[in-house]
Amino acid sequence: MLRGQSRITQLSKPKFLLRTNRLYHDDGVYGYRVAKEFKLPDYNTEELANRMKYGSLLRLVQAYRTHGHQGADLDPLNIMKRKEVLALKPERYGLNEHESNYNLAGILHVNDTIQENSGSEEADLKTILDHLQAVYCGKIAYEFMHIPNTSERRWWYHAVESWEKPKFSVKEKKRIHKILAKSEVFDQFLAKKFPNVKRYGLEGAESMMVALDRLFEKSAKSNVQDIIIGMPHRGRLNLLCDILEYPHAALFHKMKGHSELPSGTFASGDVISHIANNPDLDYDGSKVHVSLLNNPSHLEAINPVAMGKARAKQTDLLAHAEDTCNLGDRVMCVQIHGDAAFAGQGVVMESLGMSNLAHYSSGGSIHIVVNNQLGYTTPAQNARSSAYCSDIGKMINVPVIHVNGDYPEDVSRAIDLAFEYRNKFRKDIILDLMCYRRWGHNELDEPGFTQPLMYNNIRHRTSVPKLYETKLLDEGVLSSSSEIETVRKEHVDQLDGALQKAESYEPDSNYHLQGHWKGMEHIKVGSALQVLTGCDGELLKDIGQSSVSLPNDMTVHSRLKKYHIDNRLKKLNQGKGLDWATAETLAFGSLIKEGFDVRISGQDVGRGTFSQRHVMFVSQESEKVVIPLNHMEDNQKNHLEVANSPLSEFAVLGFEYGMSIETPNRLVIWEAQFGDFFNGAQIILDTFLSNGEEKWLRQSGMVMLLPHGQDGAGPEHSSSRIERFLQVRPISIFNTVQ
Repeated sequence: MLRGQSRITQLSKPKFLLRTNRLYHDDGVYGYRVAKEFKLPDYNTEELANRMKYGSLLRLVQAYRTHGHQGADLDPLNIMKRKEVLALKPERYGLNEHESNYNLAGILHVNDTIQENSGSEEADLKTILDHLQAVYCGKIAYEFMHIPNTSERRWWYHAVESWEKPKFSVKEKKRIHKILAKSEVFDQFLAKKFPNVKRYGLEGAESMMVALDRLFEKSAKSNVQDIIIGMPHRGRLNLLCDILEYPHAALFHKMKGHSELPSGTFASGDVISHIANNPDLDYDGSKVHVSLLNNPSHLEAINPVAMGKARAKQTDLLAHAEDTCNLGDRVMCVQIHGDAAFAGQGVVMESLGMSNLAHYSSGGSIHIVVNNQLGYTTPAQNARSSAYCSDIGKMINVPVIHVNGDYPEDVSRAIDLAFEYRNKFRKDIILDLMCYRRWGHNELDEPGFTQPLMYNNIRHRTSVPKLYETKLLDEGVLSSSSEIETVRKEHVDQLDGALQKAESYEPDSNYHLQGHWKGMEHIKVGSALQVLTGCDGELLKDIGQSSVSLPNDMTVHSRLKKYHIDNRLKKLNQGKGLDWATAETLAFGSLIKEGFDVRISGQDVGRGTFSQRHVMFVSQESEKVVIPLNHMEDNQKNHLEVANSPLSEFAVLGFEYGMSIETPNRLVIWEAQFGDFFNGAQIILDTFLSNGEEKWLRQSGMVMLLPHGQDGAGPEHSSSRIERFLQVRPISIFNTVQ
């Protein structure tokens, strides 16, 4: 305290609050979408007084919330040794078991309500400690105290600390068992019938199936219409066939060396671990459409693509929905990761960085990390510098749920919480599914070369499905081992029947050009006919004038007024000397008038790298943004979305590719800040744009703009590496225009 300062001054409330970011100044433009805000009431007077009275208990509770995960029983292999967490010892806070009961109001949220006056509870210290230990140090653990939002943290207190936890019904337990048993039978069947095929099975992580089935069910019953999934190879075939209804005969047909694509198509097909499907799942009459996207071998590259496709679906829905429809109500993105890739691949950070941006969010993704505690052969201590593979999520304050994959019911509870959080706050959340990989990176690999102790442990472990069967037998949910065998034999018989049909299986002829693409035809032979793309001259002149027409109360920069607005109007009147930016604007405007939406995304695209575009104008007095092409006429139905992106190439280009594959009725454009910088997104070019149609029959009409010039900026700004595009041009993937 400064000399002469009074205690009254010292305790007075601060008059200023620190803002950590600027107010976003384009919140009125087309495409600006932010999630609805959910707030909990603050502690009332009585609760605040109780927190002061029992401050030592409060500190202990906060310690469990912050450090409880360090003492939780999360690792089925017990490699991640649990240590004594000194912060959880009550003696450090002057507490002992001989004290009388404590009032828990405002300290420990043991009621299952989040109302302001939830009623107080009292308990002695032993009861409190047992409860805290069960909540924060059991088979599920949480990291949420790093979240800066008070309402979110308080939501977590209420969500996990109540005395009573929902119980699973016999029906729910039998469903969990059936899912686990089918997954194990499926893997064992493939191992027997196709012993030389790399299938990347799910053995050791079967609880992933339980989590996803539960997530799909909760989504369907909460009126989510579409789920977009991006995932890698591990467990993909299990999910594809056992939940996402891909015909087993189709998979076996592919595994026997045939194509997964209809006969007569031009495409090459892809490996089994990249196959996709998009069924309508029915849960007691509630339906949800699930799209598992084709993925490349490059781990995590699918993440921004899934985000982009989810955003595209959201955009279409919100354009026709009632005002009560909010971001994330009807569409959800689910991203499944491996532990080594999630911590190691830079596109993860780039994608997370977009997740809460107004022109890139779709209302929060649910991330499920299938944590094998091992990369290809690399153990965790060599794979990351952080304690957990999920720590990258803390970059944007994502909460994390860790769960022991040997306990399927706890996995179900964990995914319930993840769904409820995402639905409440429309932000990303991570479920870290701690499990193991029974075989090597693939089934033909020998993991004992590099992890002998780990795999000696794994080889002697009872499988997750069998552990759960023992539990249900002990509880009387399953009556006998014969009931278990019935479930398993039914699936074996189903698989055997499908295998017999594999050779004669015919892929569906409606494999592609469905949905928004229906009615289009793939041109296999070139045509000499010239397609007319011109517009009436007066229409173009009107569009050009509209592109620089601003509200009367808008104060534009004087240099823009003179050199951009006045110059454009002059050249339009003369009918000659139009520059690139004007021609581009006329193209945008004419497409909008013809009933198409346009989205341009990239770094600085609103102004343009060379200060040439100016499709958006910023008020010099308020920084309010106006996009004139969105105001060409009253009640305009189609629009230009200007998405000034974060400084990323890989994730942003992947996102725009995802936007583009949803519908041909939206022109999606990605522009590099300088053309040469596209190589930061080379993986998207090599695995999606250049061959996505060749591999998967997935169309994309995305346009890439690569501005560059010879203005002394050096070799990384001067050529756009156009030779790379010309290399793939003979197969007619890219139309290159200079």
